[in-house]
Order: sequence, then C-alpha cells, then structure tokens
Amino acid sequence: MSTKNPDVVVPPPSPLTALTLAEMHVRRWEVKATCNRCGIKLRANLPSMIRTFGPDAVWWGQTPRCPGLECESGVLHYAARALRGGSWVSMTQPPGELEQTAYRNRQRAYPGPR
Repeated sequence: MSTKNPDVVVPPPSPLTALTLAEMHVRRWEVKATCNRCGIKLRANLPSMIRTFGPDAVWWGQTPRCPGLECESGVLHYAARALRGGSWVSMTQPPGELEQTAYRNRQRAYPGPR
C-alpha cells in the first residue's frame, strides 16, 4: 500500500516533535527562510546554524533581519518540512509551555556538530 501524500508517511514539522536545531537536524528536516520585503529565499544549513548558535537553540518564533544587500527593513520568516515533497510549516509562532515541557522531559542525546 502506498500514498501520494508524504505527510501521511512522516508527520509535518511541529515544535512538539523537534524544538531545537539539533532535533531538527537529527530528524533530517529541511528549513528555508523567506524575506517578507525583498522576497529572497534561502535554504538554511542546519549543521552551520548549530555550530553558530548551539545545538539547543530554539528557532521557532525567530525573525532575524534579512541579509540582502539592498533590503533594509526586511525580516526572515522560517519554514520547515519533514520530508521532501511534504508540507512546509511556518515557524513564526514561538513555542508554548506545552512544547517547552515536552522538550524538558525528552532525553537529550545529540551526536552532531557542537
């Protein structure tokens, strides 16, 4: 039996599933950023983000400035997907108390870059 909807095989991204950059990387999520002003689209490199911000950095709800040369007031909005061809889920909402509690109760084992 097969399906044409990849979101049935792997559930779409959620802060309950992966709150930190390290958890997103372990689950092999794809993350992209789009500027709300100039429209530039960037593919986020999770290993380099982990090296820069640390494995426990929470990227849900983050909106950094656009790195575009002529984009002065643009803000990047992030989205993630769990599987190629799956649905992109916006990461604009910061995690709530439920997500933070679930993260605190999880076992933290991350063998990736530090």
